[in-house]
Amino acid sequence: MCLQQKFLLVFCLILFSRTLCDARCYFRTSSKYGCISNRNLYVFGAVWKTEDCYQCKCKMNAMVCCSLVSIPKNYDRANCVGLFHKKSCSIRVVKKTNPDISCKVYNGVG
Repeated sequence: MCLQQKFLLVFCLILFSRTLCDARCYFRTSSKYGCISNRNLYVFGAVWKTEDCYQCKCKMNAMVCCSLVSIPKNYDRANCVGLFHKKSCSIRVVKKTNPDISCKVYNGVG
């Protein structure tokens, strides 16, 4: 990664925070009554966590949902594997041969 790319990455992380840099968001139009998610109606201003680890916000013009999961990107893929924990909305990287041993992760997304 060149110096300019590193600068842009740091700039994005520091100034814009996670929600603006994270491409793992989706939008749905809201109705005149609020936002519908998983057969539930949420009033404008409501914030909730979905079963699939997204945090959603109901706004007047749209429902915005962004992933809560940080995805590990740079680790020893030959010897390690990521295990998803739905309850904590996290991914833990562990040794393939012994899941009790954590692997070092150098960076991630989210």
